[in-house]
Amino acid sequence: MPKNVAGCLLLVCLVLFMTGVSFSNPADDCTVYGSLQINGQDASIGRTLEAYIDGEKIVSDETTQSGQYSLTIPRYDPSDPDQKGYNSETDIVVIKVDGREAEPTINPSPGSMKVNLEVKTSLNVKLTTWGKIKALFK
Repeated sequence: MPKNVAGCLLLVCLVLFMTGVSFSNPADDCTVYGSLQINGQDASIGRTLEAYIDGEKIVSDETTQSGQYSLTIPRYDPSDPDQKGYNSETDIVVIKVDGREAEPTINPSPGSMKVNLEVKTSLNVKLTTWGKIKALFK
């Protein structure tokens, strides 16, 4: 076999191997879904969802159905350090809705998980000048 053909075959095999290694397995991703309520009411369409691990934003999306959400959290792939994701099932994922933390937190695992989320806001005061003053003394 000529050296050029052997070299080309080696190069093709190397490229195919590296391509296969660089893609994370979508089966390892964690998709969480369920109901989403804010102060006991169904969340409206267009609410911003963000998933955080150790204070770092992993992924974000928006609600597309009233009172429902779905969010896919990728598994961390060391061959693609720019892609953020969860490392293990012991990671704690905090989901924020429009910047407010939802309960409960999630331990991600490959596949789908149904987790009903709720956001509770404790201070509903009109933000007029008088409302701001009253809020200081609560």
